[in-house]
Amino acid sequence: MARFTSAYSSFLERLDEVELLRRFAMLKERKNPVLLRNEINALSRGALVLLSSHLEAYIKELGELALDSLYKYQIKKTGFNPAFFYHISKDFIDQIKDTSDPEKIGEKIFAFLGNDLSFWDVSSDFSVQIPSDRFNGGFSNPSYKKIRAYINRFGYTDFQRDLCNALRADFQPVTNMIDHLVDVRNKIAHGDPIVTKTPHEVKDIVRFVKCFCSTTDALFATWWRQRHCPIR
Repeated sequence: MARFTSAYSSFLERLDEVELLRRFAMLKERKNPVLLRNEINALSRGALVLLSSHLEAYIKELGELALDSLYKYQIKKTGFNPAFFYHISKDFIDQIKDTSDPEKIGEKIFAFLGNDLSFWDVSSDFSVQIPSDRFNGGFSNPSYKKIRAYINRFGYTDFQRDLCNALRADFQPVTNMIDHLVDVRNKIAHGDPIVTKTPHEVKDIVRFVKCFCSTTDALFATWWRQRHCPIR
């Protein structure tokens, strides 16, 4: 059995471009940190935006591996909590919930039944592949709270406890750094011209993010295998 999932391996590959930007920034910092400060800041800011995007992509890809495995191994639907099925059909359900006109409600229910009825037949297995883009809907800006909520969609309600036990004293620093990264990324995306990090600080953030993702990967893959089927 592989140590990590393919989602984590892809994440590590994408980190190469983050490291490339960081190294360019570091070289310029060594050359002339004052004269080249604008270029250093731009490279570091770009690295952080990419890092946040790659973190989000990793979490989604980990979830997609789990969803695809249900179809691959034809897993029975028994044992999944109702919230899991809600997230499969969340787009339809929310449309119905937000509609007041009876005729339009009826139309949306027919559309829901026509598209998703097979997912809700819990007497059968997952013979139809779950559309991951729909299941992943609403997950973005991967703060720790949002990542935990996303993982809870699969029924892994003990994730925080297991993560805390695995990281021990590093739990708070690591999860705080995830939130800090997303906060910095949001400020950059909204045009804050001041917020930035030094190349050394970027390196530290990458280290914390890798620690979070590798631990999450091991915990989630083990839990999923014990509950349903392997994903690594």
